Amino acid sequence: MKILLKSSLPWIITLLRLAILPFLAYAFSIGNTIATYSLFLFAISTDLADGYVARKLNAQSTYGVYFDAIVDYIFISGMFLVFIEGGFYPAWILVLISFVFLHFLLTSIFLKQLYDPIGKYYGSLLFGAIGLTLLFSGRLFHEAIMLGIVVVTVASLISRVAHLATRSSRHAPYIETSKAATPGS
Repeated sequence: MKILLKSSLPWIITLLRLAILPFLAYAFSIGNTIATYSLFLFAISTDLADGYVARKLNAQSTYGVYFDAIVDYIFISGMFLVFIEGGFYPAWILVLISFVFLHFLLTSIFLKQLYDPIGKYYGSLLFGAIGLTLLFSGRLFHEAIMLGIVVVTVASLISRVAHLATRSSRHAPYIETSKAATPGS
């Protein structure tokens, strides 16, 4: 029982983030700023705590990494849906975020590659974008946040493609060509 609780605790902490999403969305939609900020800070703390607890309890797993990423995506998408409904952002921003998440999943599953130099911070950027959207109102702020998301999304995708390209070129066979083997010499 103790071992089961030890290995389940990081998953439970991650699930808390998902469980508070509807309450956060509701608090934001009715304009309850204290509840909104409190719930958002709690969500961020669960995102920080689940990985920390998993490492401390030696309960890390590949499934846990994917579960955390999926819950982050659901949480981020849910909040951006609320923002889109509120007229803060256009719907295409969620398509962009979804594309990056799908790209991460496909490359990490099929290539067994979880590392992404910039992409590992992408979720943090999106949590930051949510926090800034909750704190600041006004079209100028929202456009600046949206521009930041677009720039980091492009940088993340370029970084991931470049990393995967250098990874595959390191595994490509080396073929030496000499002047004698060159046609027309």
